Amino acid sequence: RRNAILLPGHGWRPPDMEFVKINTDVAICREDGKGGGGGVARSASSFHGAWSKPYPGVTDPLIAEALALKEGVLLATLRGFTHVIMETDCLEAVHLWNSRYTGRSVIAPILLEFGELALSFTSFRIQHVMRTANGHAHLCAKRACTLNVTESWLDTTPGFLISNLL
Repeated sequence: RRNAILLPGHGWRPPDMEFVKINTDVAICREDGKGGGGGVARSASSFHGAWSKPYPGVTDPLIAEALALKEGVLLATLRGFTHVIMETDCLEAVHLWNSRYTGRSVIAPILLEFGELALSFTSFRIQHVMRTANGHAHLCAKRACTLNVTESWLDTTPGFLISNLL
């Protein structure tokens, strides 16, 4: 990966000035019987926070993706953000979000739960992002698989993310 070339247009893009973009991702450690979710919140000019949260007993990737999105919405709510863009590299989760009122997915209850929280935002959307633009969130998710408790960082970038965010 050291010699990998990032194609133009395939990296993370900052949001418009009034928005905060929250990228989420997951990692599954089947041998340990747990998943991990992680995310990074940034605006056009600032790092706002990151987290790594283990999901003991969760080995289904789609359920873990929904839980990671929920964590991102909770962070946005607690931080008082009003214009929020969620990004995930799980296209299925985005499609299920867009059909949450009519679909019968296993993650529908999770989507409806954080959808209620999202009603407090002035602007909110969930969009798909290429995996190449979601590496920072994936690093947080991989870290979560090694933890027993949630780690979070507010306004201070954790050391393991610094080079990836540059």
